[in-house]
Amino acid sequence: MITVQRIAKNVGALFAAQFVVSILGLVLSVFIARSLGDVIFGKYSFALAFTAIFAIFSDLGYNTLLIREVARDKSSAGKYLNNVLCIRALLSFVIFTLIVITINIMDYPADTKIIIYLFGIYTLIVSFSAVFKVTFRAFEKMEYEAVITILTDVIRVSLGLFVLFLGYGLIELALIFIFSGVFDVIFSFLICERKFAKLKIELDFEFWKCTIKVALPLSVLSIFGLIYGRIDTIMLSMMEGDAVVGWYNAAFNLVLGLKPIPALFLNAIFPLMSYYYVSSIDSFKVAYEKASKFLLTLGLPLAVGITLLADRIILILYGEQFYPSVIALQILAWDLLLIFLYLPLGNVLISTNKQNQMAAITCMSVLLNVILNLILIPPLSYIGAAIATIITITFLFVIYFYLVSKQLQLHTLFLHRIITRPLIASLVMGLFIYFCTAMNLLLIISLSIIFYFTILYLIGGFSKEDSDLIREIFKMPKSKKQQDK
Repeated sequence: MITVQRIAKNVGALFAAQFVVSILGLVLSVFIARSLGDVIFGKYSFALAFTAIFAIFSDLGYNTLLIREVARDKSSAGKYLNNVLCIRALLSFVIFTLIVITINIMDYPADTKIIIYLFGIYTLIVSFSAVFKVTFRAFEKMEYEAVITILTDVIRVSLGLFVLFLGYGLIELALIFIFSGVFDVIFSFLICERKFAKLKIELDFEFWKCTIKVALPLSVLSIFGLIYGRIDTIMLSMMEGDAVVGWYNAAFNLVLGLKPIPALFLNAIFPLMSYYYVSSIDSFKVAYEKASKFLLTLGLPLAVGITLLADRIILILYGEQFYPSVIALQILAWDLLLIFLYLPLGNVLISTNKQNQMAAITCMSVLLNVILNLILIPPLSYIGAAIATIITITFLFVIYFYLVSKQLQLHTLFLHRIITRPLIASLVMGLFIYFCTAMNLLLIISLSIIFYFTILYLIGGFSKEDSDLIREIFKMPKSKKQQDK
């Protein structure tokens, strides 16, 4: 299968999985909020954020390193996979102990502690399945990840809704999460064992010593990236209480459901970019430019549309109790756009082994985010947390863009070239939404999508090269006999 079709297949598989996961996750999140109220929903959001921050320390950057190195040399898969699993097993015991100690020091209520323990177990369990899934990505076989992800989410959400319908609470829901996590690990293990690498206990301390020097800066990226994404929820819980956490996360979860779109696309092309960096720098540059243009074309209209329709989205999904979430959603919509713009830059820097610089920058951004939250949350509450998020991601984007432009020798006109037409189309679409807000929400969203892409096409937003690429994606590969002719 030719390269562009392979990318399309992988992107399609991951997008299909993420679409199902986002819809199911939104259904469960909305039902928790509506049935249990803003305070309990705040506890649920706090538990996920708190345990996720600890669980990220089980990675140490090995997930990204495994993708990059195995993509370059498939024969190294067994070595990386077996050692990474052993490292993760050892770290998991330490991390869970830290979760228990920390939540007790913070003196939260007994029910919150139990929920934290259960979600901590769940988060550490799925960290093992993540190792198997990044192996699928390294071999560019994302369809396996897609199938497992969909099945796991169907189990978790269907059983979660069932226990909530029966009138149970967060403790029972957390047990359902653990059950789905165990299924995720077992299924991922079986496919990885049969298709990619034989699994065994492997404690190669020399390998650990050599790879940790490369992996650790990547782990700093993951650690500080997650802290940046979750620290606002933790700080709001400590400073403002569970109800405010619920309002903020009602908006945050809607945006969070869309953030995997650029990540999935970039995950599909990351192995290829890692390969291009050592084989063809021109191809590497083209891949970056196309990825940036594609994600900007999707991200800009999403930000505009969410901003204009935020009040209707919140009221329909969550109800009047969560009306304070509207302004948070309007602010965080632009965080979504900046994520679409910043992630391709991060992909370039990782592919080109610039993880040390990225680690330092990410560390500075997390420090900036904490300081901004400390300054803005007391007077502005959850709105201050949303503003702090926007300022921080803007800082990251500017620094990353400067580094990538300098490395790839891209003039700033590159950004102007890819943003102008999507910006015009988004502004016209925004006017359409503004004057048609009385329409049914689903109808106005559908018409806005059609309107945006029609305007973009009419003003030349799709070049001949883009059109050729799209045709290539959907063209069936030639048979060997046809190729010989």
